[in-house]
Amino acid sequence: MDEQPEPPRRASNVARGSSRGRLIEVLRRQGPLPRVELARSTGLSFPAISAITSRLIAEELLCEAESETAAATSWPDDTDEEDADALNGRRRGRPAVLLTLNPEFGRIIAVSLRMNLIETLIADFSGSGLAQSRLELSTRALDARALRDLVIAQIDAMLDATATPRHRLLGIGIALQGIVNADTGQHLWSPALSVTDIDLARPIREAFGVEVVMANDAVAVALALVAAEPALAQGLSATIMVGHGVGMGVVVDGEARWGAGSEIGHVKLAPDGPQCRCGQRGCIEAYLADYALYRDARTFLDLPPAVSQQPSEAQMALLHERALGGDPRLEHLFRQAGRALAEAVAATISVLRPHHVILAGPGLQAFEMMRHAYEERLDQAVLPWLLQSTAIYLRPSESAAIVDGMVRRTLRVVDRNLMETTE
Repeated sequence: MDEQPEPPRRASNVARGSSRGRLIEVLRRQGPLPRVELARSTGLSFPAISAITSRLIAEELLCEAESETAAATSWPDDTDEEDADALNGRRRGRPAVLLTLNPEFGRIIAVSLRMNLIETLIADFSGSGLAQSRLELSTRALDARALRDLVIAQIDAMLDATATPRHRLLGIGIALQGIVNADTGQHLWSPALSVTDIDLARPIREAFGVEVVMANDAVAVALALVAAEPALAQGLSATIMVGHGVGMGVVVDGEARWGAGSEIGHVKLAPDGPQCRCGQRGCIEAYLADYALYRDARTFLDLPPAVSQQPSEAQMALLHERALGGDPRLEHLFRQAGRALAEAVAATISVLRPHHVILAGPGLQAFEMMRHAYEERLDQAVLPWLLQSTAIYLRPSESAAIVDGMVRRTLRVVDRNLMETTE
């Protein structure tokens, strides 16, 4: 499943941005680098790199890497500024000094809102996490005002926990289950909430005076996965996330696309199929999501009820254990889930023709019970030459990937805004 046909290389976003933006993006992706490698990676001349990095150091956006980081990586000597040919010939100059993003420049906060859980992470400007919290509560009991107040309180708690002054907060990212308008910051619908059409971004922006970035949680997971495996960032990657629900995030050359996320889980398989949380019947999610499998299993097994119809990790682990025991009724449910997953993958490949499809999320912990039905249906549902041109990966990620990916998404927006105001 993890074979990797080489995707055609597209023009990098680095080549299209400002000089400062190109440099920041390279450091964001590759980590600490000496000036000569920054010149190679950005395509800028060494004198230009020297001038830009000097300004960024003066503005405290960049700093020299810690000595332990520099010692761990072997780099050739830095080039003297006068040595214009050094990039193509023999170098002379001083020992390499690695430059990096200054972690103390500011802070980013990411919030993940999903069924009965609010998870919050604060990170420094380099993207490293500093503190994290998990608040379990009945999310569907929240009205619009209570939701806004609670998210603001969680952000304030992170600032207090790390003694971060408000003026050092650069941006806030919020990931939600369901349908999100990433452009307006409007939450339209989520199974985790009983309220709809909520403007979350505006009141939070007003409370903290910073950019607020909204995204579907599948988009955040997609960004975290391609950041962890740079090969997946080449070309078009579609991440299908399976867990509390079924969603999809699309990343093109490392950048999120279609920020509202794709509701692949609400593609209909059968008009008279099982009930979905969206209110309709026969959706892919109604066969594949955790809540659907657990709900249907409870019709013939004595299983404890789930809070807000959302089974816990322990309850899903119990269900998987019972399925491995050979109960034919559970085996049938997981075969149905495997076929539904294949339909989601087939639709994604046929419509988007991605270079990579990544199957992710805690719901894939049970993939082995779905595998045979999944592979059989996928072979039937996709043209062979289309299937052969797409690499499919299994990454049963944990929920922490949501806030990690949201930090990355928010940092990219913050970088862009900084470059626009200082270019």
